[in-house]
Amino acid sequence: MKHSRLTALLTGCALLFGAATFAMADDTKKDKKHDKAAAATDTKEKRVKVGEQVPNFSMTDVNGKTMQFSDFSGKTVVMEWVNPGCPVCAGITKAGLVTKMIADAKVIDPNVVFVMVNSTGDTANDPKATATYLADNKVVANAAVIDGSGVIGKMFDAKTTPAVYVIDSKGTLVYGGAFDDSSDRGSTPGKTNYVINALTQLKAGEKVSPDKTKSYGCGVKYAKSQNG
Repeated sequence: MKHSRLTALLTGCALLFGAATFAMADDTKKDKKHDKAAAATDTKEKRVKVGEQVPNFSMTDVNGKTMQFSDFSGKTVVMEWVNPGCPVCAGITKAGLVTKMIADAKVIDPNVVFVMVNSTGDTANDPKATATYLADNKVVANAAVIDGSGVIGKMFDAKTTPAVYVIDSKGTLVYGGAFDDSSDRGSTPGKTNYVINALTQLKAGEKVSPDKTKSYGCGVKYAKSQNG
């Protein structure tokens, strides 16, 4: 009788242990699925759309200095994607259209901040080339950022050089897309520069329109690790 009770007790313990092990394994699978889902959500959340708040992020300039987007808190920020090797970007820059845009913008809003970003993998590896490109064309920006990893470019979904994005003083993305309304990819200057258009409307307290356009230029060729 005692032997039967002992056997039954051991059998019960074994069943409980097996159930617990199965439950732990099931929980581990659930945790892995949750982690995977969370990672996907985090990646998706990094893509900022027009009308959304731009999260704080780090930037490294052509001199290796690190700064935060929050350093420009309370100011309207214009971000332009550039690439010294892109003939379209070089065309509007050498024609003085970028320097004119900056000068006109300063008249509308003297505190506006300009950030030039290079996310193109092969040229971002040479910060000096970007610095020289901007200096030679007299483009004076608040920051010239090297984004070789492509993280910032992917956040804004920057597809071409040039492409411009306007973030208002509250940190909301209010415009993203083309440099202007040129009908021939910048060969002939457009009648409307979309940055100036956005700044004018912001100053008047109006909603920015258009707030999205299709950008033109050379495709941003992100580093292989960032493609997709």
